[in-house]
Amino acid sequence: MTAKRPPNRVTQAVEMLGHAFAIGMTLTELPASCRPRTLNQAYAVQTAFVASLGIETGGWKIGCTSEAARSILKAKSPFAGRVLLTRCFASGTEIPNFSYPMRGIEGEFAFVLGKSLKPRARPYTRAEIEAAVADLHLAIEIVDSRYTDWRKVTLPEIVADLGANGALVLGNPVRNWRRYDLAEIAVTMRSGGRIVGKGHGADALGNPLDALRWLANNPATKDGLQAGEIVSTGTCTGFYQSAPGDKVSCTFGPLGKVALAFG
Repeated sequence: MTAKRPPNRVTQAVEMLGHAFAIGMTLTELPASCRPRTLNQAYAVQTAFVASLGIETGGWKIGCTSEAARSILKAKSPFAGRVLLTRCFASGTEIPNFSYPMRGIEGEFAFVLGKSLKPRARPYTRAEIEAAVADLHLAIEIVDSRYTDWRKVTLPEIVADLGANGALVLGNPVRNWRRYDLAEIAVTMRSGGRIVGKGHGADALGNPLDALRWLANNPATKDGLQAGEIVSTGTCTGFYQSAPGDKVSCTFGPLGKVALAFG
C-alpha cells in the first residue's frame, strides 16, 4: 500500500489560513514546515489561498507604500494583496465589531481601472497608468489578519494572508480629480472627531498614481490588472487601531470624505 504523500508547503499553508478564515480563529504563526520565506513564496500561497476560498476578487491593495509602514514591517519594498469583492463596502456603512476584530484603519486613495494593464517587458509610464484609470475613490482600508499579533510574524506570512486586507470602504467616484496634484492632497483621519492620523498623497510612493504604476509593473500580478478592478494604493494616514463602536472618517482636502462606523 502506497503511503499518502504529506501536503506540500503551499497546500499546508493554505489549509491553515483557510481554516482560520472559515471559523474566525487566529494563528500565532505559520509553522516552519510551511512558512513562506520569500515574497515570491508568499504570493504563491496568497494566490492559492484566494482560489481556495471560491470568492470573487474585486482588485488589489498595496501595502508598505509609505516609508513609515516599511520601517514598521521591516520591508524593503511595497507588497500586493488581494481584495475580495464581498468585502468592499460603501462609505457610511456600519460594520459589526466582530467582523474584523483587529479593526486597523488606514486612509487611502483607490483607483478603478477603465482598461486592463497586461503584463509586458517594457514598464508602464505614469501617463499610461493615468490613462487607464476610470475613477478615483476615497477609501478606508480595514486591516485584518489571521494572526493573533501581526507584528510578531514575518512579512511573507502577512503577504500570504491577503496582505492583511480585511475590507475596503469606498466613497463615491471623485469628479474632476485630474485637476489636482494627488501628492499634495492632505489626508486627515478622525475617530469620534479626534485626529488619529494624517499625511498626504505623497506618502503613497510619492504619488498614488506611482503606487498604481508600481503594481502594474510588478511580477506579483502575473495576469496583469484587469479593467473594473479597484486598487487601493497604501496608507496616507498611518495605521490606527480603532475600538468597538468607533465612528471613523478620513478627509481628503477638497476631494471629500469617506466614513464608516463599527457597531
